[in-house]
Amino acid sequence: MRLVAFALAAGVAFGPPQTSAQPDTCDRACLEGFVNQYLDALVAHNPFGMPLARKVKFSENDVVLDLGDGVWNTITGMGTYKLYVSDPQSGQVGFFGTMRENSTPIALAARLKIENRKITEIETVINRGGGANNPAQLVEQTGQPDAVFIETVPAGERVSHDALIAAANKYFDSIEHGSADAGAFDKDCNRVENGARMTNNPSRPAAGLTWNPWALGCAEQINTKIFNSYQRIYPRRFPVVDEERQLVFGFFMYQQAGDILSVESPGHGTYKMPDSASTPGFTESAQLFRIKGGKIRKIESLTLGIPYGMPNPFFKDDWRRP
Repeated sequence: MRLVAFALAAGVAFGPPQTSAQPDTCDRACLEGFVNQYLDALVAHNPFGMPLARKVKFSENDVVLDLGDGVWNTITGMGTYKLYVSDPQSGQVGFFGTMRENSTPIALAARLKIENRKITEIETVINRGGGANNPAQLVEQTGQPDAVFIETVPAGERVSHDALIAAANKYFDSIEHGSADAGAFDKDCNRVENGARMTNNPSRPAAGLTWNPWALGCAEQINTKIFNSYQRIYPRRFPVVDEERQLVFGFFMYQQAGDILSVESPGHGTYKMPDSASTPGFTESAQLFRIKGGKIRKIESLTLGIPYGMPNPFFKDDWRRP
């Protein structure tokens, strides 16, 4: 639906007028407020209650849609999980949360870009899941976000903006190389994917194996080479850096050619890749990193399989380039 064009033709207002007294910068409370307006607008099926720029780019699962289309037609209520990541310097905010789509729980990651107190970009990744593996239900079972994501880090313990990105980037380098730099990971590092704890979790089933990769820590798990079917992770985009909380939020494309069906896992013998690794595919992943002392302390992600070769609408380069 071309609701934006309709609204312009009808003279619909795009948010309150700017005044000279209103600052252009948007702090944490301001950025989180924009996310809340976005969520409320989704439930109301009405994007035009938000303060919008004249041109707004909106995507859902890497497909550019008209604002008001896609998930705007199907959201019926809020969920119970909300996690915000704010970057006043870039005017961008990231979000992980749950909602209801025609009464069914869904998990949503979003990024909003704010310029002059108006929304210019909305990027969303939605995993609808199903059954016992519904990410939204798994996330909501955890209750509230982990305290490590919402605590204010004392100034003397923080690393710089660039150091935060460099620390998070080591995770993807490790996966591509099938070998983790142990110094990149905090001793208490854990990873949660689609609501499920994927590290240091011996109770997670490891069907057909005499050993359990899910019982291992972040670095040890990568060193088993079980992720080697992902030969490249590109593009890697780090748009939201929350220095106060030492967080990095971004979107990352895991590229799988489908030609690595097994690997020799050190100390474990031959590891057969899951059936899903046997065909070409991309996995879009919205990920949040908590960096502690320059090392990765925790990772939370929402992932979704998409067609092989699909470009990211917010990335101007060619996905094939290294």
